[in-house]
Amino acid sequence: MAGLRTFDAFPKTEEQYKKKSQKGGLSSLLTYLFLIFIAWTEFGNYFGGYLDQQYIVDPDVKENVQINLDMFIKMPCEFLDVRARDLTMDNKLASSELKFEDMSFFIPYDTRINDIKEIVTPELDEILGDAIPAEFREKIDMRMYYDENDINTAEHLPVLDGCHVFGSVSVNRLQGELQIMAKGYGYRSFVKTPMDKINFAHVINELSFGDFYPYIDNPLDGSAKFDKEDPMTAFVYHTYVVPTIYQKLGAEVDTNQYSVGEYRYHKHDNSMSSVNLVPGIFIKYNFESLTILVADKRLSFLQFIIRLVAILSFVVYIASWMFILVDMGLVTLMGPKWSLRYQPDIASQGILQN
Repeated sequence: MAGLRTFDAFPKTEEQYKKKSQKGGLSSLLTYLFLIFIAWTEFGNYFGGYLDQQYIVDPDVKENVQINLDMFIKMPCEFLDVRARDLTMDNKLASSELKFEDMSFFIPYDTRINDIKEIVTPELDEILGDAIPAEFREKIDMRMYYDENDINTAEHLPVLDGCHVFGSVSVNRLQGELQIMAKGYGYRSFVKTPMDKINFAHVINELSFGDFYPYIDNPLDGSAKFDKEDPMTAFVYHTYVVPTIYQKLGAEVDTNQYSVGEYRYHKHDNSMSSVNLVPGIFIKYNFESLTILVADKRLSFLQFIIRLVAILSFVVYIASWMFILVDMGLVTLMGPKWSLRYQPDIASQGILQN
């Protein structure tokens, strides 16, 4: 038994006969770089989270909703009548909850005139940054800054031909309409507005539903409407309100967004009488039963690891098969020397190859 010699059935290749392929090394390097890029992207997605949007049935039963209004109207305040009316025929005198200030009517700079801005759903971070609750200020009497009996200032008294209407009105959460009319024209009143005082040219600084967030931009904010040819025009807005909840890192903003359509009726073409309208501003509103939930979510660490391993494994598998298929194609079409594995050995070349 001592004379028996053992031998290795599968001997290892000696190092002097091994030759690494530069082309294969380059493809491996590119694959590794791509894997690092994929891993970096997945880590960014894991820490940054993802945006999940879905429709849900409104979880809260709300009987009332708040309408936030801030408008300039080219009429004296004493002739304005503001009411809220809904499907139940509940007729609420909204004037008692709003504030009225006499002012000189003007259209602020950068206001869209006879136009409505493009309706775009705001980003989550934008909403969370702008969702600063506020309340409307108290009423200010502009006449207190002027002395009508002072001869020096009497000539400089402003013409108070407009009214600043602002505040919040609580209405039933039903389909309804906010009506801004001249006294004596929509409902019975002891006051009859003179014809020459009726002009419903207006500027909407704020129109929103729900909690008052003045920094959140709404479709009608910063818009103005007027008709020089027919001051007694009826302006009608149709708004469709969708409750929207924004959630991120424990913070939650419960607000409403809305789409809007608008048209107007003129007295001189008899279109107003055909629909039994009077001059005024009519804001019709309707509330959707579904709520949009916009939430920033993150995968659990276990889900992230499983996802990352699965993606990287798939990339390696695809890269290996692409390498094999490309190599086979080059060998078939161009010959063995074009193989990605081919590496000429200068030391083994014979005399005829020199």
